[in-house]
Amino acid sequence: MLKPNKTVTLFKHQEINSINSLNILCWNVAKLTKKEEFKTFFKELVKKEALNYFVLQEVKSDINFSLEVFDSYSYVLSPNIQTKKSIYGVMNLFSISCSDSYSLLTQKRELKLATHKTVLITKHIINDKSVMVVNIHALNFVPLKDFDYELNLLKKELLNYSDALIVAGDFNTWNKKRVELLNSFCKELFLKQAISSDEKDIKKIFKNSLDYIFFRGLTFEYSKVINTSLSDHNPIIASFII
Repeated sequence: MLKPNKTVTLFKHQEINSINSLNILCWNVAKLTKKEEFKTFFKELVKKEALNYFVLQEVKSDINFSLEVFDSYSYVLSPNIQTKKSIYGVMNLFSISCSDSYSLLTQKRELKLATHKTVLITKHIINDKSVMVVNIHALNFVPLKDFDYELNLLKKELLNYSDALIVAGDFNTWNKKRVELLNSFCKELFLKQAISSDEKDIKKIFKNSLDYIFFRGLTFEYSKVINTSLSDHNPIIASFII
């Protein structure tokens, strides 16, 4: 099974559990969260798109977890790298209540002696409906068998959960075989992709998309991709009616 991992949590919105739409942003922010240009872009995007949930990868925080750009939200941060001054990891950020959260660490490491990757899971009750959100930044520099191994571990973790589910993140699916394994993973969990009309703008390597939002048990409204030169990934937005 996947290894448990530590998390850092700050809950500010325990009381909010009734919303009309879940408007979710998935984005590999490339360690830019302390930069002024990121803060400006993020605040403008949140206002324009009425976003209330964020699934972020490669978040950078200082050692005291001071991220003023996110001050209006509750969050769960799961780090996989720590230096003397900074912490890096995946983060779920939201303006709704959270009933549970936990993080899992990959058994394999990138380049064998490098870092583990993390999977962050949060659970919410929205309009009396149970919704689980899974944030994944998949292993990159590993053999295909290791990529498959970790996907199967996550699949086993999720198989017993039968309610509404969102699985989103940077899957590092840069070749066709990785894409095929991800498709099989989604099929076994009855997940559909939140497809956008501007799929061409999603970050790609060798014509294969890296970032996705998958879902089940929710009413899909729309999805879009936001073009930006800030990160080497473009954010994906998906809206669901609850």
